[in-house]
Amino acid sequence: MEELRPKVLALYRAVLEFLDEGADINTIKVSDITRKAGIGKGTAYDYFKSREEIIVSALLYDMEREVSTEREKLKLLKSFGEKMEYAFDWIERRFREQKSFMRVLRLTTQRTEISASILEEFKKHRDFSCRPITVLGELCQEGKASGEIREEIPVAAACLTALSSLATFVMFLEGGDYIQGVDPEWMRDFLKNGLLNQLK
Repeated sequence: MEELRPKVLALYRAVLEFLDEGADINTIKVSDITRKAGIGKGTAYDYFKSREEIIVSALLYDMEREVSTEREKLKLLKSFGEKMEYAFDWIERRFREQKSFMRVLRLTTQRTEISASILEEFKKHRDFSCRPITVLGELCQEGKASGEIREEIPVAAACLTALSSLATFVMFLEGGDYIQGVDPEWMRDFLKNGLLNQLK
């Protein structure tokens, strides 16, 4: 990851603090961000063209940092099954903490809660290398190479199947009170085992 200028990092931290405090992403102003960052409002425009660019860049920076750390942890696990179990556990932990991945997932899938201008800024970063689909693609490629994913299943199909199972788990966690009588641990194991059985 490239080294950030101190003022850019201060802007990113300010955005993330606002979101951790429960601020509405659509109402955060550049002046709010720069005040919290302890820098002048004009300085923000030395680095960014818009409020949306600051917010989205902060979220993607946070996500990239976290995903880079998790990629290193995944490398220590031997099997595709262990890596998928780790992915489900990670989602559950991050869901409870409301950190980067979950913030980005929520903001980009619940369009009623995000302004069109912020969504447009997200769309400019489609090639972002730390997207969950990119990481899942790497894991599925490894699963194919190790023989844990059947030879006839294309990596892209395995990746989308894994993404579907993980997204289902996110929706289950989002449902919370609406899905009564189903233990999160049971649901996690049910989805993970179903995924592994589909692919082997």
